[in-house]
Amino acid sequence: MLKNYLLRRVNTMAISMIALFVFVAGAMGAYAASTSNFQLTINPGTLAVDIVNGSFTTVASPSVVFSAATFSFSCSSTTGTLGTSSEQIYVTNPDAADAGWVVSIAGSATTAFWNSAGTDMDFNDATSSGCGDGADTDTLKGQLTVNPSGGTIAVGNCASCSTTSVTAGSSSAFVEGTTDSITVLTGASGSDDIGDWTLQGVALTQTIPAEQPAASDYNIDMVLSIVAS
Repeated sequence: MLKNYLLRRVNTMAISMIALFVFVAGAMGAYAASTSNFQLTINPGTLAVDIVNGSFTTVASPSVVFSAATFSFSCSSTTGTLGTSSEQIYVTNPDAADAGWVVSIAGSATTAFWNSAGTDMDFNDATSSGCGDGADTDTLKGQLTVNPSGGTIAVGNCASCSTTSVTAGSSSAFVEGTTDSITVLTGASGSDDIGDWTLQGVALTQTIPAEQPAASDYNIDMVLSIVAS
């Protein structure tokens, strides 16, 4: 009798252990199946240059107003500034150009010139530094010089970025067919791979040839562009 009791006891314990093992195994299997592996990818953004205001919002119609000039029988000049607190040059590099980048400015087309209601004026005629001379048969004279060297470079929205290896270009004048674009700002390979920067205070000087025929308002479209190094 005792032997039968002990046998039944052993069998009962064995069945209980098997049931416990099945329960634990089932619970573990259910736990593993309910776990999802989340995956997320952050891709590099687009390298870009823009004209923005102090809040880094794109300016819809940016412009540079040069100082007014008076008609003269001698060669003269007028000045302006590209990049102000309300219309600053803005570069964004969202991990798109790890080896650096270059910002340049050029006329909107190779045939671009200062338009007016009368006789137009050139921005890239190097004859006598834009003043022309008596032997010059080209009716469009004038030359624009861009000098970013005295400009102010600053970090944009990036809290952890610096201006290290970000430099302004040197003074240069447009020369048709030779200097069709001028470097304004450069980010060397040592600059932040992820960052944004502003540039203000690029000096502009337009040479006005003697006896420019039209006393009028002049305008020209210039384009900023950026490329990875």
